[in-house]
Amino acid sequence: MSSLHKSRIADFQDVLKEPSIALEKLRELSFSGIPCEGGLRCLCWKILLNYLPLERASWTSVLAKQRELYAQFLREMIIQPGIAKANMGVSREDVTFEDHPLNPNPDSRWNTYFKDNEVLLQIDKDVRRLCPDISFFQRATEYPCLLILDPQNEFETLRKRVEQTTLKSQTVARNRSGVTNQEQNIKPQFFAFRWLTLLLSQEFLLPDVIRIWDSLFADDNRFDFLLLVCCAMLMLIREQLMEGDFTVNMRLLQDYPITDVCRILQKAKELQDSK
Repeated sequence: MSSLHKSRIADFQDVLKEPSIALEKLRELSFSGIPCEGGLRCLCWKILLNYLPLERASWTSVLAKQRELYAQFLREMIIQPGIAKANMGVSREDVTFEDHPLNPNPDSRWNTYFKDNEVLLQIDKDVRRLCPDISFFQRATEYPCLLILDPQNEFETLRKRVEQTTLKSQTVARNRSGVTNQEQNIKPQFFAFRWLTLLLSQEFLLPDVIRIWDSLFADDNRFDFLLLVCCAMLMLIREQLMEGDFTVNMRLLQDYPITDVCRILQKAKELQDSK
């Protein structure tokens, strides 16, 4: 480990050991990349994403509360309406008689349930496509797993819901990247939809994706910065796009050639500073 890397780790540790975290300092450090040693990255992400508060003394209680809220969310949103399993501490009234799957009422719990299915199916497909060679994305995690994935329990599992739901096609409703080639009719939804919805996770190797996320999460306007990152990606291959035809350019946009993500982030930062 180089002395420079050790120095960066020490800088993060100094910020994180304070009773009250200096958020701006943490953002400044994180934007240039967060070390993974000692769980620094996961802790910084939790703070940057407001999962943990800035006051260290409350982290234990807040973390317990967050996990309970997540479990409650699963009980309320994932489990099919009208099904309960008392021995798991889940209780829901049976709404079958006053509500049913064919109820057209917008307030119907079933209506909401089916809409949620569409989102879950998209998430499931995205996760399956995300680094399928890495087992982490194909196996259960500690939270919550058994409640929604165990095929032996009485609930309709997430996997079954995904299998039973038909995904509706979606397009990018709003384009802020200004990246439409009128002559070739290359529309943003042909490539930007995947870039944006998956936070560039399919365009780069996983370590580079994580490096990009460090900068995204460190930015207070992270979604605006994501758009700038996408614009930077296009600007860096502008000459190639101008020379290629539709087929070549689509292959280029869907198999992005530049692997130096620091170069992309630097360009995006320049765009941000020039605004």
